[in-house]
Amino acid sequence: MRSCIFLLIACACATAAPPSKPAAEAAAAAAREPAATRIVSVLELRNKQQLRDGPGIDAGYVADRLRAEVLGAGIDARVISRENMLVLLQAQGKQLADCEGECEVETGRRIGADLVVSGEILRVGESLKASIRLHETRSGTLVAAVTAAGSTAEELDSRLGSAVRQLVAPLQRPVAASPARSSGRAAGSFDPRAFAASQPSPWDCESAARRLRDTAPEQAWAALVACIERQGWPRGDFTYLELITGGFWDQDLTTRPDAPKVIARIIASRGGDVEGDIPLVQKSRVPLFTLAAALRQPDVYKGRWVLVRGALTDIRQEAGRPAALVRETSLRATAREVQVGNVSRWDRSSTASAQSEVATTRYGSARGSSRYASNGRSEFSTVKQKFDNERVETGRLALGRLAQADPFLEPEKDFLFLGRFEGTSPGRDQQPVALLSIAGYFQPNALLLQ
Repeated sequence: MRSCIFLLIACACATAAPPSKPAAEAAAAAAREPAATRIVSVLELRNKQQLRDGPGIDAGYVADRLRAEVLGAGIDARVISRENMLVLLQAQGKQLADCEGECEVETGRRIGADLVVSGEILRVGESLKASIRLHETRSGTLVAAVTAAGSTAEELDSRLGSAVRQLVAPLQRPVAASPARSSGRAAGSFDPRAFAASQPSPWDCESAARRLRDTAPEQAWAALVACIERQGWPRGDFTYLELITGGFWDQDLTTRPDAPKVIARIIASRGGDVEGDIPLVQKSRVPLFTLAAALRQPDVYKGRWVLVRGALTDIRQEAGRPAALVRETSLRATAREVQVGNVSRWDRSSTASAQSEVATTRYGSARGSSRYASNGRSEFSTVKQKFDNERVETGRLALGRLAQADPFLEPEKDFLFLGRFEGTSPGRDQQPVALLSIAGYFQPNALLLQ
């Protein structure tokens, strides 16, 4: 099943169907309105060639790619994350792939989206084709439709970005209405890395990114990510998880596709205490969960982001792709006493002697003597209790599929793995093994103590 992942990734467009006249008028009217940022939902594409042509396609992975491309297409829009869509749909007893036709528009309307992206995948002869549609949910108008075609998955993959840009082109607002341009900072000339490099500290960098958000939200998020990813800060990496999850960035953290990876990087920089930091993240409703929770309720957490701290045991081949077998590890506090300051020592010694002589008329005379000596040492020092974090194995296992083999994943080293939870498979002694699609990994720093 996993061998066809790149097949769906590639479903991009070679030809685009022009929108109908009502759709063009609706898109033009939407572009003229100085409305608030629009909300876009991307449904999973239906795989209509699955039964005929064998293995299925990872629709969730493709939907994530489409969300990222829509977000990066330069339109003034917010994209609903997959996790939030799952929550909203489950509350109504629906699944992402339940609806077709008009129901797609109704689904988008029910979850509060202004626009909905949907479509399907099929094979025609030797060609792979995808049909991707963009609807306006308020009126049900078809805004744009794109047909993608390619002889190979790689060819389609290379066209995905341009396909999405064609799809959302009717939504582009006039230059004068662009908050990024009206603020005097052109989006095309903004360099997030240069922005982060110009800041004196991680705290100042985050504060400067906040000031951009009102006028240029896309640049503000890019600046924040650059602040977090920058290496070589004078006093260490970006570790201000409480600052990021304090409320100001909550909308970005719950809607942007790269938000889980950003949070995972911060947790790794703080030392990789997943069990300690995940509850803090979840207070802001960031959809990031632990392996323990996913294994307890696999049906509930299927398709959601999971963060695992673990040691690499082995690299296997699963469905033609490398997969990492990971033993989950955790940190446990252990106490010990350490000396503080100097040690004070006192040495003492003493000697004593006595001599006596006795004379009697009956017994004669007697003489005696005695000698006594003593010495000792006293030491005084101050100690305090110190807590160290001991690495322990939890006994939980995960098998994470990788896009490709990575030589930097060294065996027996701890990493933080970010992946989508896909369910479980039985392991030794019937112990469930979590199945993940790995999206990224980070090596944890020394644990940050606060």
